[in-house]
Amino acid sequence: MGNQMREDSDGYVCAVVCRAPRERVFDAVATLAGVRDWWTPIVTGSTSAGEVLTFGFEGLDEAIVMRVEETTSPSCVRWACLEHTSAPAWAGSSISFELCETGAAECVLTFRHAGLANADVAVGWDRFLASLTSLVETGRGEPYRAVTDEALDVARAYHAAWTSKDFDAARRFLAEDLQTDVPLNTYAGRDDFADAVARFGGLADQVDLLAEFGSTTQALLLYDMHTQPFGTLRVAEHFTIGDGLIRRIRHVHDTAALRPA
Repeated sequence: MGNQMREDSDGYVCAVVCRAPRERVFDAVATLAGVRDWWTPIVTGSTSAGEVLTFGFEGLDEAIVMRVEETTSPSCVRWACLEHTSAPAWAGSSISFELCETGAAECVLTFRHAGLANADVAVGWDRFLASLTSLVETGRGEPYRAVTDEALDVARAYHAAWTSKDFDAARRFLAEDLQTDVPLNTYAGRDDFADAVARFGGLADQVDLLAEFGSTTQALLLYDMHTQPFGTLRVAEHFTIGDGLIRRIRHVHDTAALRPA
């Protein structure tokens, strides 16, 4: 986690320096996709003000229900806890994320959980705020999972990094001796391929993830990549993972639109 300041006087209060744009941090706490990447992948409902979110936890028979009290982009998100099936004391407590911009690529996130004793929630929130900070700074969070599918976690994090155009973060997920099997082109290791990802990924206006599969050492992502020069490309990207790094990438996609270029 970045520089962190803790207070104990009003429930749990933690101010964290995030070395990431404020808009990216806001998206991480104000969208379903964002929350799934740092707290728990099992989230349903709507993040609009007045709507309800339900959080589940893989392998645990419990659920947390929150009402969204406020979502003001890019500065504030507030929730009110309606129910926690395993910790009834949570009901009536409130959670807020307040964001103050301190630079072009830095902000301070002040997180508050009021209405409960600090000692009752500090261990959990310390863990998940570190996950949130990692997500916005590196593209890889550590949300709750009963069993970690390492390969899919790494593939997701790499995909999240380059699709958000954080190509330096994406490069860090690639092994130095990376092998690639990609239509039309060949690449000499990590840096050559990472440079190509930055060039081609920079053309993407939007990327829609359609499906994902994974195991301990392999993962597959299927997505549509929308670009101005080439239209929409459907890509199947297969990863081989070892020691937390991507060792091999194979692409399958239609090259007809790319050949003239």
